[in-house]
Amino acid sequence: MQVQHCFVDGESLHTAPQLRLVQGLSHDREQARLQVRAALRSCLAQDLGCPEAALQISNQRNEAPHLWLYGERLGQPFCSISHAPGLALLAWHDGGPVGVDIQAVNDGVSRRELLAVAQIFLAPNAVQALDGVAQDALFFKAFASAWATQEARLKCAGVGLVEWSAELETSLACLQCTPVALADGYAGTVAWHRRSDHVDH
Repeated sequence: MQVQHCFVDGESLHTAPQLRLVQGLSHDREQARLQVRAALRSCLAQDLGCPEAALQISNQRNEAPHLWLYGERLGQPFCSISHAPGLALLAWHDGGPVGVDIQAVNDGVSRRELLAVAQIFLAPNAVQALDGVAQDALFFKAFASAWATQEARLKCAGVGLVEWSAELETSLACLQCTPVALADGYAGTVAWHRRSDHVDH
């Protein structure tokens, strides 16, 4: 198992969450979940300056990880984890909730099916942009990116996968969202609260 730094696409944002890519995970889902949390605990222990054994991380499905240090619940950093086969993307942030998502580019589903899914879960402008991608290879990459973006935003907001609505979009407007630089074949996005950009510490 290898853990490496990864970065937001384009210009580095000093307010962006910390990001790590974990590679070489077991293909057994439960084993992979344990490996990812061990990797996150190791990264956070370095950041917090504490022994790994003193830090515990919750392991509830469909729930952001919660941290305990020497048995006491920590208010921050906020954490998020996303899995793809053999890989995981980790994020943590002191400024507020964070959401991260990684998607493998999937060209095994028809373009028509993916557009039908997009029309339910993605914003109309995102669907229009996808529909306008002429080449199929580029379409599948664009879909993975758009889906990762929506999932990251929803995770940051503490919301499960729900159908798109204007009300939902309004509730997500406070989030900063940017792609994560990953190898070809994968798309990743991290989202965090825009208001944290303006907090003076």
